[in-house]
Amino acid sequence: MGIATDLIIVVLAGLLGGFAARKLNQPLILGYILAGIIIGPYTGGITVSGVEEIESLAEIGVALLLFSLGLEFSIRSILPIRAVALGGTGIQIVLTIAIGLGIGSFMGWETIPSLWFSVAVISSSTAVILKTLASRRQLGTLSSRVMLGMSIVQDILVIPLMVLLVNLNSTGFSAAGILMPVVKVVIFVAVMFYVGARYIPLVLKAVVGWESRELFLLTVTAIGLGIGYLTYMFDLSFAFGAFMAGLVLSESDYGRRALSDLIPVRDIFGLLFFVTIGMLLDPFFLASRFAIILGLFAAATLGKGAVLGLVTRLFGYGRVIPLAAFFGMIPISEIAFIVLQEALDSGAIGQEIYALSLNTVIVSMILGPVISGLTAPVYSLAQKYRKPSDVRTVNIPSSGLENHVILAGGGRFSRRIGTVLRGLGMGCVIIEPNHGEFLKSKIEGLPLILGDPGQGVILDAAGVEDARLVVVTSENGPESIDIIRAVRKRNGKGKILVLSEGEEDIPLLRELSVQKIIRPDFEAELEMARQVLLHLDFPAPSVQNELNALRRVIYEPLYQVLPEYEVTSRLQAAASLMTMEWAFLDTESPLAGKTLAESAIRRKFGVSVVAVGREGKVISNPDGDFLLRPGDYVGIAGDPELNMKFLLSLKDGSQKEDAV
Repeated sequence: MGIATDLIIVVLAGLLGGFAARKLNQPLILGYILAGIIIGPYTGGITVSGVEEIESLAEIGVALLLFSLGLEFSIRSILPIRAVALGGTGIQIVLTIAIGLGIGSFMGWETIPSLWFSVAVISSSTAVILKTLASRRQLGTLSSRVMLGMSIVQDILVIPLMVLLVNLNSTGFSAAGILMPVVKVVIFVAVMFYVGARYIPLVLKAVVGWESRELFLLTVTAIGLGIGYLTYMFDLSFAFGAFMAGLVLSESDYGRRALSDLIPVRDIFGLLFFVTIGMLLDPFFLASRFAIILGLFAAATLGKGAVLGLVTRLFGYGRVIPLAAFFGMIPISEIAFIVLQEALDSGAIGQEIYALSLNTVIVSMILGPVISGLTAPVYSLAQKYRKPSDVRTVNIPSSGLENHVILAGGGRFSRRIGTVLRGLGMGCVIIEPNHGEFLKSKIEGLPLILGDPGQGVILDAAGVEDARLVVVTSENGPESIDIIRAVRKRNGKGKILVLSEGEEDIPLLRELSVQKIIRPDFEAELEMARQVLLHLDFPAPSVQNELNALRRVIYEPLYQVLPEYEVTSRLQAAASLMTMEWAFLDTESPLAGKTLAESAIRRKFGVSVVAVGREGKVISNPDGDFLLRPGDYVGIAGDPELNMKFLLSLKDGSQKEDAV
């Protein structure tokens, strides 16, 4: 069966490797790579025969990974980090090349081979970083946007650097040869944003009109791979072109649908790519030169990581972001395979340097996802010995803070909650670690403290001992844990509410006596399901039963750790089904001129009058002696079916006989 047999072997091996990685609580890509080593040509046993054909398919996997990344990584998310993504990456590349030259000199290599090695290792693997962040549920955090933004710029800049080295190794060296790749990139980006942004959405609009999901998926895939191949024809990166196509498409009305439809296809081809990476590794060569390869890996990746950490700090990113860049950008980019192959083909490096460099790249991809897991524990350890920062406050009451709400973690959640609390007259203070968000909240006149909410001096300034409630709004799990621990040291019994993006932190949150854990993604799904069922006129009890079943499936990990959540969740679900309606009482209404007790609305219809609107004012919780008048708006609360029964009775006059 030829390549069909190879594909079956790759998929089955990747599946088993994924099972093993999941069982060991490691990213799936680690299992895929190890599976590739086992079925590779160097280990014997069941072996893929057509490695080159699988490698070609793996290139499609890289392109689809970056195409989907472009769909998720919109231009709006890039703009806030453009300084570090462009300027910071430029500084990092220069310093990493210097580190590479130093490594080459230590190894006794000549200048040209050292330069090729430097260019091969300057870029971090966007595909590996993306999959690792996704598996750890950290996509969308500021640290993830910084890492992905910098790795994408690295990939873009590797291409002209590689062409420059080709020219240096030939007699045709010229300024035009250096500038041409840069010019090509600039022209391509300009065309994509000017032409592609206008016409790609029109094509998708026409396809959507045919109402064929299959054709839509094929069109989206063809756009990503077709534009990638177009850039390849012009001597640019295939994966870079696919990423730019996704980036342009993300700004259209069809970006989210394209991403959701593409994910299954992307994941299958992504498996091929990571298994292929493992197939390239020769375990016997690695064992014979283990010390050298490990030394190259440590020097290149940790040196580059140190530069990335310093650069992100230089550009004003603090807290966990420098550590995330240091540990999370360990994997060397898959573009390194292209660079090293070009160096070998042009005679710039020999077979020994090529093999050492290739194994160094693969080892970085294997160890990178594991090393990235050190970010949280190292950050927690560093927090214990960190010098407290200066406290900067804005709009804090002169009389101090007492019985108030602390919104720790900042961001849009804190700003919106703070605005609501201020409107209700509730005292609150936002602890905002990000200076940009601090300025936005300052403009809105909210009480603010600029600083790390995990630091004791900041929490003391926020009056944590006297706080009525602490709301942790950080979207990063390790940071939230650190904040809660710091709060508990000063307020052992206060109420804490926290956002949580995954199940892995729930046991620890339970140990820290967190009163409420909110899962924003799940709550949105449940609310959507509730609205769908209600708009389809399903009876309220049926809706509640279905939501309870769905909630149990979604929250099963949470219920196992916190059994009491199931009861409260059911009560909340029941409450959410109670809707409120307003009924206008005209002069002919049989209710006008009667008290609420005389109207017997509760007894007849099973709904409760919770408010009355009169002369532009809302009177809440009126008692039985409250006299209804013509022109009043009666606010009733009940399930949708009973509410409708009451409203219809007012329209058809069926209350007249009963009300007399």
